[in-house]
Amino acid sequence: MLLVLAALVLPAARAADGRHYMVSDWTMADGLPHNLVHALAQDRDGFIWAGTWEGVVRFNGRHFTVFDRQNTPGAELSGVFCVLAEADGGVLFGTAADGVFRYHRGRWQHLGGPAARRLPVTALLRDAAGSLWIASANRLLRMDGGGRLHDVGADAGLPGVRVNALARGGDGAVLVGTDAGAYRLQGGRAVPWAADWAGTHAVRGIAADGAGGWLLATDDGVYWRDGNGRVEHLQAGKRVEAALRDTVGAIWMSLSSGDLLRHAGGSDERLAIAGPVSPALLADREGLIWSGSTDGLHRVAEVAAVGFTRKDGLGSDYVRVVLQSEDRSLWIGHADGLDRWYQRRMHPVRLGDGSGRDPSVLALAWRDGTLWAGTYDKGVFRLDAQGRVRQRIRLGTHGEPIVRALLADPDGGLWIGGTHGLSHYRDGRLQLRLDSRGQPSATVQALYRDDDSTLWIGTAGGMAALGADDQLRTWNAEVDIPAQYVFDFLRDPGGDLWIASDRGLLRMHDGAFRVYDHRHGLPRDKLFRIIDDQAGNLWLPSNIGVFRIARRELDQIDAGTRRQLSVHVLDHSDGMPGSQGNGASMPAGWRASNGALLFPTSAGLGLIDPQIAGRYDGKASPVVFEAVSVDGVAQAPAARLRLEPGARRLAVAYAALNFRAPDKMRYRYRLRGFDAGWVEAGTGTEAVFTNLPPGQYRLEVQAMALPLDWARQPEVGTAVMELEVVPPLWKRTSSRVLASLALVAAVVLGFWLRTASYRRSQRRLSRVIAARTEELSDKNRALELAGIERDRLLQQLEHQATHDVLTGLPNRRAADIHLRLALERAGDRGEPLCVALIDIDHFKQINDRYGHHSGDRVLREVAELLRLHLDGEQFVSRHGGEEFLAVLPGMTLEQALERLQALRVALARQRMDEVDPGLVVTASIGVAECRPGQESQRTLLAAADRQLYRAKREGRNRVCGG
Repeated sequence: MLLVLAALVLPAARAADGRHYMVSDWTMADGLPHNLVHALAQDRDGFIWAGTWEGVVRFNGRHFTVFDRQNTPGAELSGVFCVLAEADGGVLFGTAADGVFRYHRGRWQHLGGPAARRLPVTALLRDAAGSLWIASANRLLRMDGGGRLHDVGADAGLPGVRVNALARGGDGAVLVGTDAGAYRLQGGRAVPWAADWAGTHAVRGIAADGAGGWLLATDDGVYWRDGNGRVEHLQAGKRVEAALRDTVGAIWMSLSSGDLLRHAGGSDERLAIAGPVSPALLADREGLIWSGSTDGLHRVAEVAAVGFTRKDGLGSDYVRVVLQSEDRSLWIGHADGLDRWYQRRMHPVRLGDGSGRDPSVLALAWRDGTLWAGTYDKGVFRLDAQGRVRQRIRLGTHGEPIVRALLADPDGGLWIGGTHGLSHYRDGRLQLRLDSRGQPSATVQALYRDDDSTLWIGTAGGMAALGADDQLRTWNAEVDIPAQYVFDFLRDPGGDLWIASDRGLLRMHDGAFRVYDHRHGLPRDKLFRIIDDQAGNLWLPSNIGVFRIARRELDQIDAGTRRQLSVHVLDHSDGMPGSQGNGASMPAGWRASNGALLFPTSAGLGLIDPQIAGRYDGKASPVVFEAVSVDGVAQAPAARLRLEPGARRLAVAYAALNFRAPDKMRYRYRLRGFDAGWVEAGTGTEAVFTNLPPGQYRLEVQAMALPLDWARQPEVGTAVMELEVVPPLWKRTSSRVLASLALVAAVVLGFWLRTASYRRSQRRLSRVIAARTEELSDKNRALELAGIERDRLLQQLEHQATHDVLTGLPNRRAADIHLRLALERAGDRGEPLCVALIDIDHFKQINDRYGHHSGDRVLREVAELLRLHLDGEQFVSRHGGEEFLAVLPGMTLEQALERLQALRVALARQRMDEVDPGLVVTASIGVAECRPGQESQRTLLAAADRQLYRAKREGRNRVCGG
């Protein structure tokens, strides 16, 4: 790491190809089933697969999914020695004693017959014809399409030694690495290969270099023959387990001694891996290098930043300030004193008398060969260019104030800011210019001199300016300036003053302030420093990383041509030692003479190469559907999904396969045909839908890495799933057509029968008109009675159509009508409206234990309780199964939560003695308030269902709202 620091600060020491790498590690504590990783592969979708002693895992960048004989039917594997990704999306796994397994689209298959299923497998290869080649100890086998094995090694004359590696040659031949060297199989014959340039050493790995050449990992190092036939021998005399060439031309080597080496620019660089490495070595599609070892899985990534910590000689990881002097020394103030980095070495600078701990350094200033250091409780020290203390300035008689800012004048004077206010020191005299006694807001934490000789003063209660005429002007917090704390200043040549504050980045122009904060895309409002990289960008450290903002975007915000800033965040995932910056210290960042940017953090000193920052931005990450469940039952993810009638809850888990910075991924989704717009999911990776009406839908999930701007479509990854919700039989078109035809036939038949009867009646009436007059009167009276009965029947049918037979509550159809009208009234009157979904906990267990008759009684008891507690303007209905819907007009979310909490408590106290004297029935309740973005029935019910799901997830018998 010392070399990396020198490379950034001292250009002459830069590495041969100028690249910096960071290693990230995962072990069993992070979800691996075993710490020894034998093999690695990346499948067609982009998942990383790792074979271990305890099964195989699939990695999406955030978490591992384990497949083994305990949790996965069909995957009865344990020791996985090799993994091979196939072109059709399948993955093959060679095991220590169980043969070969194949995974494809959620299904597992054990390949071959009984003999094949007992093979120890050391390497796998799928040739151009589709045959599977299997290295098994000292045998080379080929499995045909019927699962039969053929001993091709013996037939071809391959020596009877261990086979370690297989590769496909450019001409379709099979390349075989053995303990006796490399061989080429073609036409049924094995002939020595590479003996003229790599000898006959044991070959552990064979890899194409991507440019027409080959790499052989052997017991005598790595032999690399490029496409022009030039041979290079690397790490001679050492056993190398695997080798590969990455996209920038560097050679990576896993040595059996436990080293992972990178060869570039004629030199080798060792990467710090936790334990002895294994043959598992992989270059993924993002250019990341993956390695396995006895201590887990490791990812090597090129980074724009490096960390300098106590491990590298720093006196403390809690770094407060940093600056560079003319001789290119770095002066680093931290919690345990001061260090000087000079000529590639760290030199501790002693500020005390050597009898105890040095004071914490919170401020530094440099002028004409003199370094000034402000401390937490020891005043200010003056040091020479070599770091020797020449003077100590005491600021108090009853304890020293905290010194947070220093600024040296050209005439030898020194401005000192801190908890005491602002002082000026010159020629042995100390003058207090701004007194903080009785004015806590006057604590000074930033000083800045512009080209007009104005001294700008940042405080804990606004800011001030001391002009060349010695006149002081102040801006009080929240009154004159839209901020409380001011941490730094930067004056532009055009006159604008930039201000780092706790309320965002401020620009003062002609006395007016312009604020850029979270409303414009800033991830955090509190900023500690402003550094111009001289390439059109401002760099702003914060408590969650360092922000890079293009100046032109700030101008576009002011011009109204842009709404959001594209803020690039550099944090721990980019190589910074920590994401938390340190403010209220000066200077809280520095631009070195070679352009490198230095930022103090709570975990060390971060150094950023601005030329590398953003090198990997602007690329879309593939988005995949990881898991699908319907009513809690897992389904295999597919491009098309069919939900049968009665399906109530659909949950779809998704992920963007970004392995460089997965924590920076953000998501949104929409269900076309259901959602009116995109649902911003943030870092959430699951979409849940309940009670979808029958129809055709299209689920679209999008993912993007920060900075977030969905308009930049080339940087957005998308996954699509077609969804069909099948209607019940009585709602299907064919059923409706048949019912219509039957109705027409019945009407025609009825009309014919009625007409015939009428004709007969007419003939009878003609013959006996007088005799039938009284009978006709009787029929008229009967018809009147029939009309009354018909009206009664219609009323009964209407009630049955809108009410639940079991509970007597309105049914879902009536609830839909009522909710639509309630939403319209709430919108017209501007009144609040809440909707709640109430679900009886563990209702299936009640049915299973006591029978459906008792379950029906529980439903009736709960319905009666709902009638008692939700009356007046409140509306309650049976939503389906054990779920009820409540519409609460005129109630805010807080009022609804209070009413529903009382309902939940009353239900928990309700005795169900007629079912079981000991039975206690509880319910989970999700409530949502009508608000912008969820004004429709569908979105409001979906919001309530999400809260219901949250209540279930958090333990049931609770009310959740949002």
